[in-house]
Amino acid sequence: MKKHLLLALPAILLSLLTHAQNIPPSYHPQPDSIIRIIPAGTGRDTYNLFTIGGRLVTEGEVKDRLVAYPASAEEYTIARHNITATWLAFGGLVVSGTWAVVEYAHNNKHAGETVGPVNGQAGFIYQQHNLTGAYILTGVAVGFLTSAIITAATARHHERKALRVYNERFE
Repeated sequence: MKKHLLLALPAILLSLLTHAQNIPPSYHPQPDSIIRIIPAGTGRDTYNLFTIGGRLVTEGEVKDRLVAYPASAEEYTIARHNITATWLAFGGLVVSGTWAVVEYAHNNKHAGETVGPVNGQAGFIYQQHNLTGAYILTGVAVGFLTSAIITAATARHHERKALRVYNERFE
């Protein structure tokens, strides 16, 4: 048993060492390395396919190539940050929009109405409510929505720019 362990341990350590030395391939530019975008699908189900040198590739391979070239890596990083900011703005929209609806529901005209005498006759008595909080939160939600739309458009711009910068080397 001890002998097998002594043989297995160096083999495991050697495999870990060789795996740690796995360096991602450096993509050397070739004339046929231009990344092309092919729109596919119809109607609401449209999506993009990517080809490099006429060969269909995955988005992961495109990302690896963009990140390997420093000029396009910078644009790609900006696009990723903008996508993260878009999701954060969308989360802020959901929270502030929900909070605005709750504020409006809690402070609307009918939230505290009671039945009682009004000028000697039966009628509804309405409590005084302030909708300022609901209005402010609605404005905040609109601000988050605007921010999400602008940031998503900017992210798309930087993704396209990263592809354009990468492809300029081959033109």
